[in-house]
Amino acid sequence: MKDYSLKINGHNYDVQIDDVNDASTVAHVKVNGTAYEVEIVGAKSAVTTKPHVAPAHPAANSAMITPATAAPSPRIGAVAPSTGYTVKCPLPGTVLNINVKVGDQVSTGQTLLILEAMKMENNIDADRGGVVKEILVQQGATVMEGDNLIIIE
Repeated sequence: MKDYSLKINGHNYDVQIDDVNDASTVAHVKVNGTAYEVEIVGAKSAVTTKPHVAPAHPAANSAMITPATAAPSPRIGAVAPSTGYTVKCPLPGTVLNINVKVGDQVSTGQTLLILEAMKMENNIDADRGGVVKEILVQQGATVMEGDNLIIIE
């Protein structure tokens, strides 16, 4: 609480500022004993909004993946696929789920697989439509940025 003595147009005012709400630029003040709620004109709220981050799926716990089921992803980056469009890994992570199988018809924007990276689930979507020719990774595999994931013809 802050106390002020103000003189406005020859009149004396005792002002007490009890509370300033940083989230809404509203202040609670008393002028000569009368309470007011005032808005501070031109002030900006000090509170900023935080982005919403969704936690990874419970099945995404990498500690639950055993070496017998989680073979490392093949490093096909040096070997060019024969034909078709290659979906590449945009960031390092673990393959949680593969939503397509070889021979499936896919359309632009369809989610092909789900990748856990930095404790977040990331949908890896098809940039174009076609038929899944080859799946180069398996569920539970650890992949690096730029790894080939799926080939679509």
